[in-house]
Amino acid sequence: MRLTIDGREIDVALGTTVKEAARLAGVRIPGLCDHSELEPYGGCRLCLVEIAGMRGYPSSCTLPASDGMQVKTDGHALQDLRRSILEMLLSEHPSICLTCERAGRCDEIREPMRKVPRTIGCRYCPKDQRCELQETALLIGLEKVELSHISSEKAVVRSPFFDRDPNLCILCGRCVRACQARGLGVIAFNLRGFDTSIGTAFERPLEDIGCRFCGACVDVCPTGALVERGGRFAGSAEKMIVTTCPYCSANCQIGLEVSSEKILRARPEGSKLCVRGRFGLEFVQRDRLRRPLLQKRGQLLDVGWEEALDNASRGLAQHIGKDFVLFTSGCLTNEALFMAQKFARQVMNSEAVAGDLASPFDLERLSNGPMIVIGDLAETNPALEMALRPCRPIVVSSMKTLLAKEASLWLAPHPGDEPLVLEAITEAFTKTEKDLEIGNVSGVSLEEIRTAAAYLKGASAFAGPDCRPAVLEAAGRLASACGGQLCLPGRNCNSQGAFALGLQENCDAAVQNLLDGMIKAAYFIGFNPARIFPKWVPYLEALEFLVVQDLFLTETARLADVVLPAASFAEIEGTFTASDGRLLPVRQAVKPMGCQPDWQITAMLARKMGACGFDFCSAEEVKRAMPGPTRQSIRPESSPRFGLKMQAGPIPKETHPFLLVEGPSLFEFGSGTRTSKVSDLQYLTKDLMVEIHPLDAARLCISPGDRLRLESIGEPIEGRAKISRRVPRGVLHAFGKESRVLNVEVRRDA
Repeated sequence: MRLTIDGREIDVALGTTVKEAARLAGVRIPGLCDHSELEPYGGCRLCLVEIAGMRGYPSSCTLPASDGMQVKTDGHALQDLRRSILEMLLSEHPSICLTCERAGRCDEIREPMRKVPRTIGCRYCPKDQRCELQETALLIGLEKVELSHISSEKAVVRSPFFDRDPNLCILCGRCVRACQARGLGVIAFNLRGFDTSIGTAFERPLEDIGCRFCGACVDVCPTGALVERGGRFAGSAEKMIVTTCPYCSANCQIGLEVSSEKILRARPEGSKLCVRGRFGLEFVQRDRLRRPLLQKRGQLLDVGWEEALDNASRGLAQHIGKDFVLFTSGCLTNEALFMAQKFARQVMNSEAVAGDLASPFDLERLSNGPMIVIGDLAETNPALEMALRPCRPIVVSSMKTLLAKEASLWLAPHPGDEPLVLEAITEAFTKTEKDLEIGNVSGVSLEEIRTAAAYLKGASAFAGPDCRPAVLEAAGRLASACGGQLCLPGRNCNSQGAFALGLQENCDAAVQNLLDGMIKAAYFIGFNPARIFPKWVPYLEALEFLVVQDLFLTETARLADVVLPAASFAEIEGTFTASDGRLLPVRQAVKPMGCQPDWQITAMLARKMGACGFDFCSAEEVKRAMPGPTRQSIRPESSPRFGLKMQAGPIPKETHPFLLVEGPSLFEFGSGTRTSKVSDLQYLTKDLMVEIHPLDAARLCISPGDRLRLESIGEPIEGRAKISRRVPRGVLHAFGKESRVLNVEVRRDA
């Protein structure tokens, strides 16, 4: 359809709003409540337009365009109306700098001004020069504010990662709508009239009411009311580098704002970042290794690269063959993983292994069909979980996860019995109704099993990284029975790349050889087992020679003979492999200081040992030398277990009154090495929170925050109580570095 905007004719698709049509025509209409990622709202009234034949001035962000419509956006009466609306809005907003006669000429004193305890104008605001309110005032042509300032001073609310300054809030509602769009709704409009504000129920802290700190509210805030604390007063960036998130396999694209070789902020680039990608990049510039370390007289001392590589090459040269192994992980780029495998095979005549299990899948293609999801993807792969919500899959989970709330059917077996339910659905596929002889299975009714089987014909089965091997095996059989695909999202950012290289194939055997004392020398790249598997420490200490290559002086690095400082994802060029097989770019945002890219360190070490074929000058050269992507068949029963016994069957329930479900946490990733360098993530995980059903808590006289002691086989577990209805009665949930279900007895510490 065709319409005219300020004399310009434009063709637009059906359903396009007038404001979007104006943007396509090159006409900018002001507005503070609308946002490209949010549903139209029409609250600020600054985007009013004049439509021929229509009474009044409708809001252009909510008005659908129609064929033949005549739109005016810049009439005198319209501009006067916008200025009056903006003036009323600014009467409750610190705005002295907008109309100051010296505006723009106070740069020499701007930084001291920002340190005053109260924001009274733009120069005092942390979002100065990045504020949409400033842009809107210029666009509308506001020159003075004659109305008296009527707002009272309100206290700034501090939260992890960002501050809420209600004095700078214009009540546009963007943050409320962004939170609702994420399915959380932890903030809302409170009170009415001049007392209206945005906050939480009963003004409780965000961390107490289920906020996941994704930063969506911060990203859509047009003013300085919500500003991340990191880089708060760093000003505008010199450049912005788009790269790939270094955490989970959702592979979100992030924009790194950089100035003076420092990362100021991260922001989403066409993606829905979680707390880790949005605020969890502090590790790039904190506590980093900058020089190689060498074990001398019982101490790790700084040395130069030549000395470190000489010692590493001499030590490893004595263990060429089967008594050597190289451990790495899917946190590395394809180029680094390829070089590690090449080094292990060609130089050390051995193997490189990684405990990353994944399988390729095309989510865009699969989203049109039925699917079943096992595990809590909201904790392991948050962006993938949000992408699956519109698909309304069947969810198998003992707890009411975020995805379970959106599911077409939620099957809630007893903890540890997920394989039994999956096998029952498989049986419903493979047997006729007459031969089906199954009853209720672990709290799931026969009717629910039949409903699931009828829905899942041709379905894909998604099993999260938190699923135990028995669950993966059962999910694989179900996918085969219903004629669908088993989809295993990787735990790490490049689990798909590690799997494509086959690094998981001999992982179990390598671990067992290490624990049996058959390994005499090892090379660890981007993997910190001493933190996640403390039982490994005696075996690592027993090694004759150990080389560790990492970003930090990790628990494993402290045991090494040689420590080599690696560059982070923000300091290198390379690629990650997406779930659909695409190569995603990893781009350098800041220069490395003293450290080197992983692929380059391994190549230098190989050349030190006299190997040929390692003369690469760039990551691009390494990429060209890599084999093409392969689509390996997945065998769930070969899931790497890192030499730890995993529960394979139902959990006995008669020993203790409660079942404790341990699993991954959104606020701590993998071994926790990188997230432990992020201050506010440390704050959120400083106490182990134990979720308990309200009725169980009332029966045991437990209040929120009470110290709990969970007693079971082995060492007791201590934590604080969190009252939660997402866990069933008789079940507790807490963070654990490995997924397991334990019988426990709950005691409240005095």
